[in-house]
Amino acid sequence: MTERPYEIRDNLRAIPPYRAPQADAPVRLNTNESPYAPPDAVLKELGERIVNAGLNRYPDRDAAALRAALGARFSWPSAGVWPANGSNEVIQTVLLAFGGPGRRAVVFEPTYGMHTHIAHVTGTDVVSVTIPEPWVLDPNAVADAVRESEPAVTFICSPNNPTGTAQPLAAVAAALESGPGIVLSDEAYGEFGGESATTFLGKYDRLGIVRSFSKSWRLAGARLGYLLAHPWLVEAIQVARLPYHLSALSQACAEIAIKHAPQSLAAIDEIIAERDRLAKEMERVPGVEVFPSAANFLLFRTSIEGTKLWKSLADAGVLVRDFSTMIPGCLRVTVGTADQNLTFVETLRRVLTDART
Repeated sequence: MTERPYEIRDNLRAIPPYRAPQADAPVRLNTNESPYAPPDAVLKELGERIVNAGLNRYPDRDAAALRAALGARFSWPSAGVWPANGSNEVIQTVLLAFGGPGRRAVVFEPTYGMHTHIAHVTGTDVVSVTIPEPWVLDPNAVADAVRESEPAVTFICSPNNPTGTAQPLAAVAAALESGPGIVLSDEAYGEFGGESATTFLGKYDRLGIVRSFSKSWRLAGARLGYLLAHPWLVEAIQVARLPYHLSALSQACAEIAIKHAPQSLAAIDEIIAERDRLAKEMERVPGVEVFPSAANFLLFRTSIEGTKLWKSLADAGVLVRDFSTMIPGCLRVTVGTADQNLTFVETLRRVLTDART
């Protein structure tokens, strides 16, 4: 029997769609969004911009104003900036341009699942290197993996998702110096902690830094991410991007947020303080192990099977993220408001007590 032409490609049949379980829970702490809405000044100006946005016309295909604003923010030429529909589109476009059949991507597990998922979707082979707990990259291990695999793209996630680990910059340098491929430093949570590879931008022309407006900028609903890289790399990926890929509304959101950057980013210090306070409160709950985090979330482990604990919390109105299939016994909780965090800790304590009795 011949294969029907409308069947999905063979290499995609075994890949499940990427889905973060959702539920209409009173306390949603599962997707690492900011618990705070954008500032009033941003929303007010955005409303005024929409009225005159000319939505009957295509948006600026090159997002020139946004690229200039981001370039000014990082003291980097706008030709080396590329905004997109979330950091995932950046990753996908780089893999479309540099990955593909017969080429490899290296990932260091446990890490952000979309790196592997998008690599598979683009036909790129994945070399997965397991990093032992506490999940800090050893530059020598990174160098060995790159030399042995000769990847087209190497991913380093810092702060890492889901562990929250801030990776050493030496690991990024080791990847760049050990092979000829592109190195993507995924810094979606970079504003919350760790060292940024932006200090390497002028030194390595194969480095790409991926960042997001979803977390610290409070704009998860706008779907905005961006790449900082040498201008040659930004130009190279243009062949793989869709025309008019970034809507006028998305561009306006980002431009206005940057214009009001002090207000937009004002919640970062509060979230960091809440993260540290939440970690201490969780450590007071018997049977809970909390891992250090440089992001806006905390990975934790209990003796209860992860999916069972996730369901018990969800049934009690608190939604977190189950990572027990990736890291045995572990779940991840987003840092919320003080009230949300208190509700989470009280619910976690009650559920664990009930499980032991």
